[in-house]
Amino acid sequence: MKEGEPRMETKESQFQQIDRKSPDIMSALAEASVYKKQGRVEARPATVGEEITTTLEGGAKETVNKAGEEDWIMTNPGGEQYIISEKKFLGRYEATDEDGVYAAKGYCRAIPNPFGKPIEIMASWGSPQTGDERCLIADTCDASGKCDGEPYLIDADAFAKTYKQVEAQG
Repeated sequence: MKEGEPRMETKESQFQQIDRKSPDIMSALAEASVYKKQGRVEARPATVGEEITTTLEGGAKETVNKAGEEDWIMTNPGGEQYIISEKKFLGRYEATDEDGVYAAKGYCRAIPNPFGKPIEIMASWGSPQTGDERCLIADTCDASGKCDGEPYLIDADAFAKTYKQVEAQG
């Protein structure tokens, strides 16, 4: 570099990028405890093209996603919003007597973040998803514990408020 030329600086990410489907993660999830989602969520059909930024209760931005055909917008008790396909939504939630409120009926397997630092994955919806050193790596599963094979990140505080450990059935 010649004197007087501008210096190009690279900004190192604060997140360690990981492969959410690495053999180590997938095998750890297959052996992890099974958790049942608790409580209720608010939900409504999405407008195609609607963009949702998932922001955690503490204010940290987790991911951005754009709604497609037959997607739903869900709001967890902590206020986090995210997009879910209608098929997944109907498989994981059931209507209550209250309009726009649904009861959870889904399961997941989850492991603590094994890296000890903030991580980033490329989520199944095609956008980066980030989690801090306390986040969990989870995968939805059925009541018997059979995983879907699409790991995602979940904030530790949100997880503690919305999931309860159960025995796998079957």
